[in-house]
Amino acid sequence: MSFVIFSTISILAVIYFAVMPKNLNALELAMIMIVVVFVDSNFMDIAILNLHLFKLPDNHADIFTFYLTFTILYPIIVTWSIDRLSAIARKPLKLVPPLFAVLVIVGFESLTKYVKAVKYIDWNWKLDFVQWFSIWLVTYFIHLLYKKLIMKELKQ
Repeated sequence: MSFVIFSTISILAVIYFAVMPKNLNALELAMIMIVVVFVDSNFMDIAILNLHLFKLPDNHADIFTFYLTFTILYPIIVTWSIDRLSAIARKPLKLVPPLFAVLVIVGFESLTKYVKAVKYIDWNWKLDFVQWFSIWLVTYFIHLLYKKLIMKELKQ
């Protein structure tokens, strides 16, 4: 059941992301997605293997659900928010995309807990919020550095 729910959500997110107008170029979008997957997979390796904060179920559908959300759905949400952030001109409104993206991811992670796709041990939504906000910040700053590097290379 969890695989059906999250595969449907992921397919809708991929379709929406594919057809929406984008502000960033394809290289920037790909770089953002790769950074999110890299940072999140490293965090999850530490959290699951070393700290034992999560436990993956034995059911194959739930394991596929876990990998589907962490390799496709969450990177798309973070990439979408950074892309939308580049279109917003007013400073106070620049807080909306990151907070919305992090809250949506925390909500989806609560749904994975509810459908028992992942078992959380000593973990709550506050830690989840801090985790995803820090992943978002790291990704955003790496994107800024990447953009600065590309602009510097184009000027030469």
